[in-house]
Amino acid sequence: MPFHKKISLPKDTTIYLWKIDEEISDLKENLFLNETSLNRLEKMKSSKHIKGFLAVRQLLKSINYSDVDLFYDSFGKPFLKDNKHISISHSNEFACVIISDNPVGIDIELKNEKILKNVGLLFNEDFILNFKGSKNDEMSLTTFGWAIKEAIFKLIPENDVSFKDNILIQNFQLNESSCVVNVTINDIITSYTVQLEEIENYVLTYVIQ
Repeated sequence: MPFHKKISLPKDTTIYLWKIDEEISDLKENLFLNETSLNRLEKMKSSKHIKGFLAVRQLLKSINYSDVDLFYDSFGKPFLKDNKHISISHSNEFACVIISDNPVGIDIELKNEKILKNVGLLFNEDFILNFKGSKNDEMSLTTFGWAIKEAIFKLIPENDVSFKDNILIQNFQLNESSCVVNVTINDIITSYTVQLEEIENYVLTYVIQ
């Protein structure tokens, strides 16, 4: 069944995950999309991106929301019309949303060696740049690092921030379930705790304000 998992969290927060094993035609079935979403969908070239986009809408439908309930601000951040906060992510075979009474951010990423080629562009953190361990552990740590920064970026209201310079992760180990992230904006540092999970060969990160 495509609906994969529900994770109930404190602060009236819930994560929903969808395992994408359908074809595009199946994901479109019985799905109403508003005009904005239809225009976005028409411009998409990647089948994985199309499937992720549609899977998110099917996931919302399964929890009694619809595409009409979802809208985006000028920075592309999603909101729900019932004033609940939402964050969205999809990667290859998974789509997920987090819904809360509080601002939230979520990201899911497939572990992929390609990310190792961009470590110096993405991170200032010494524990990632100078990691000494197996290739698999290096890939996991780097993927977690990227997903952590994505989740934080989706949470904060500011859009003009550098992943490398403004979002800095404090040292954490791969077996830990959370980490602390410091975000610097206009010389003001704000700390957040990001939760960490692994699902199959994916990393899942989320943060609740």
